[in-house]
Formats: sequence, structure tokens, C-alpha cells
Amino acid sequence: MENSFLQKWPRVPEGQKLQFRRKLLLFSVFLLISASIWLLNALSKNYSTVIEYPLVYTDFPEDKVFVGEMPGNLNLQINSHGYALLRYKLFRKPVPISFKISAFNLSRGQDSSSAYILTRYLKDQIATQLPAELQLLEIKPDTLHFQFADLVTRMVKIKPDFVFTIDKQFTIKDKIELIPDSVEVSGPDLILDTLEYVYTERYDLGELTRDYSDKARLNKQPDLNYGLSRVNCSIELERFTVLQVTVPIDVLNLPDSILLQTFPPSIKLNCKVGLSKYESIEGYPFRAQVDYQEIEDGVTALNVSIQNMPLYLLGFEYYPKNVEFLKSRR
Repeated sequence: MENSFLQKWPRVPEGQKLQFRRKLLLFSVFLLISASIWLLNALSKNYSTVIEYPLVYTDFPEDKVFVGEMPGNLNLQINSHGYALLRYKLFRKPVPISFKISAFNLSRGQDSSSAYILTRYLKDQIATQLPAELQLLEIKPDTLHFQFADLVTRMVKIKPDFVFTIDKQFTIKDKIELIPDSVEVSGPDLILDTLEYVYTERYDLGELTRDYSDKARLNKQPDLNYGLSRVNCSIELERFTVLQVTVPIDVLNLPDSILLQTFPPSIKLNCKVGLSKYESIEGYPFRAQVDYQEIEDGVTALNVSIQNMPLYLLGFEYYPKNVEFLKSRR
């Protein structure tokens, strides 16, 4: 069926096919020549277009620092012949424009920390940085806005950010030691005024079974400058012990006309301390207290509270936690 349908169409002689191909090739050549002449003629004319140029800021005021996001690009309306525009659009990456801030007086904004400059005042500075074949017509945006702050410097304490556990036989002898323990930081006053500490980067030390010593990097904020980037860190371990001391009970708010005797008159305090603090605990002035004002009808015992505990104490237990009492007049 298909063959019989094709047989109805006349066959094109090979000579005609060849002649058609020659005509088609000749037409394509003339079309290409015409398009090239048109393109060359078009590129020889002048055109106006917009090219995006990156900005690089230089020469900041010595006592000021800019904060937040600064404008990173300018859209420049350029006039030039087509050859130059085509070359810059397709083949050239624009060289960043250098904006020398100290060369201009920035206008103050609505508050003392904001400023702006009209880009028309930058036209001469920008035009000198463009190739001679490009004529600058207009700059967008018409205004550049900035946020700035006073540049200040102060010493800030360093704190470690370590994650670790300690073998159950040991404790930290004193504390994690950092050398130096402070760093000089410079930056915007609105940031430094709220900066309490500079932390190290987080380190996972796992389980410590012996003394640790190494260098740690500081966790830096991008808008601040630091006097150093690393500190020496050390953790000294020691074994601990439990020491029992006897602490007499004091009575608070006792009237001069009353005598109060507690039973027992003292408590036993079990202190968990590192071996290096053993001698300090023996003579330490612990205070055990009961409050006379807690005595009401039906009350037969007073609660005992422990005061003046040393910071190096690892833990403590005491007994009894409440005591009976006998009240009499003087």
C-alpha cells in the first residue's frame, strides 16, 4: 500500500537535486555576507546600555568603622560604540570600582550612626576608572546609604568552650587555665559594648584520664579584630577525697532574754574535695544555722542550713538536717 502511494510521486532527477543544492549554498553565502555587513554597520554606531560594576571601598576614617551591609554594586549607564559594548557584555569581567571614602564628606542620616552620599558626586571619580572608550551617563542607585560606629579597643576575658567528661577517680585541680586569659579586641562600639567574653572554638575532648594541654583557636566574630588567634589551654587533674568536719550550730534572730539549746549542738559535714585542698578544708569556717523565728506552736525541730561554702568544694552532705531544741529564759 505504502509503496504504491510513493510510486504516484515523480522522481527528482539527480541533476536537479545538485542544481538545487548549489543555489541553496549560494543563497546561504550571500545571506551570511549580508548579515555580517549589517552587523558591522550596526556595531559601528553608538549605543547606550547599563553595565553592573562591583564596588571596593578604601580609605575608611581612622576612628570610624562601617557596619551592616555596604552597597556592593553600581549600575552604570554607559554610552559607547557597539564594538566596545559587545566586548564588555560578552567577554570582559568589569574591574571593581574603587570608592575612596575619605575623599568625600558623607551626609548624616536620621541618626548619628547613619550616613549617605549622592552618587552623582562620584561621577568624576568613577569615570576616571573606566576605559576611555566608555562614556559614563548616569549612576544607579542615586544614593548610597551607610551605617557606621565608633572604632574602640578593649581587653575582653577569654572563656573555654570545651565538652568533656572526667574519669570517676579524678577531678579538676583548680580550673581550666588559659594563657593569656584576655585578648585585645577592636571593632564597632555597639558590638564591643555588649561583648562580655570571647570564647574558644568548641572542642570535644572526650573522657579525660590525665592532664590535658594544647592550643585552642578563638571563635572570632567577623566584624571584630583580635590581638591573637590562639591561646594555650591546660586542664590539671587530681584525685579527690572525702573529709568529715564537725560544725557547731548557731542560732539566728535569738532574743537577748532567751536561751536556746539544740540537740545535738553540732552537725557532721562530709566534704568532697581534691587532695590539694585537703588542708584548707580542715580549718575552713563553715557555718551551720537554725532560725529562732521558725519556732511556732507545735514546732519541735528546726531546719539546719549550711552557709559560707568554699567554691572549690566538689560536693557535700551533712546530718542531721533538723535538730530538736530546748528553750528557756535567761
